[in-house]
Amino acid sequence: MDVLMYDAVMLDTLIEKGAVRLIEPGGIADKDDIYTFALDGLTVDGKLYGIPVFMCGNFLIYDTDCTGIAQAGHLADIEGSDVLVINSDVPHNRTQYALEVLADDLGDPYPKSEAYEDELITTIDRVAVDAHKGDEDAQVTAAYDSGEGMGYIGFSESIRLLDERSAHTDIKSVSFGDRDDIPRLYVDAVAINSSVKDGERYEKCVELMNIIADADVLTELSVQNSKPQYLLLARKSPYTVLADISPLYSRLEELASNENNKVIR
Repeated sequence: MDVLMYDAVMLDTLIEKGAVRLIEPGGIADKDDIYTFALDGLTVDGKLYGIPVFMCGNFLIYDTDCTGIAQAGHLADIEGSDVLVINSDVPHNRTQYALEVLADDLGDPYPKSEAYEDELITTIDRVAVDAHKGDEDAQVTAAYDSGEGMGYIGFSESIRLLDERSAHTDIKSVSFGDRDDIPRLYVDAVAINSSVKDGERYEKCVELMNIIADADVLTELSVQNSKPQYLLLARKSPYTVLADISPLYSRLEELASNENNKVIR
């Protein structure tokens, strides 16, 4: 496979194994249209190893009728229990949420994993609806849509699965700890396999990379069968078009353009 997609969490490993090659200066079309933090997150020792395409993060997706959640800046601000549908018993998510708490509490976007996960996510366990702590992501979204809780933790693209509550659902970044939110985003990038050498083959790969990351292509992918997919895009320009299709894309643009965003590595 000459051109590949990878999550930025794998970047250091891929570089260590020599699996992807750097992108030469001038290799990205319309580079200014891509969020700078996303490019920085794919840069190691001044060398860029991919073009950012899609992003996602652990956002608070909630019913706008619940003013308490709408006003909350931290999960700890949410009163009561059984409020949010969160799959916090899933081992992978448990570790992931613990890192979110650490990042916010320490003000460090790249915290080290800790062994005391249960202590870290006490607040998350408190507000979670017990019946859905072990659910898969799609089940969490379905439970919320059926009327369970007043919100859930999820990626923006999960909103496409909503039906009953879609008209009064909003999304925002929220602190998982007691201090200011450190917005951390996963970034999917397109890159070139290191086996591709200079020459016509490499030039074709660069061309394909830029087609995959093209603003028009991303805009088209963001609407399927006339339905918004609520993808968080690494390019700026598609949001203007998509906001005319769904006002919620203006909110996604705010999330994507947060000057404090950090790429999860």
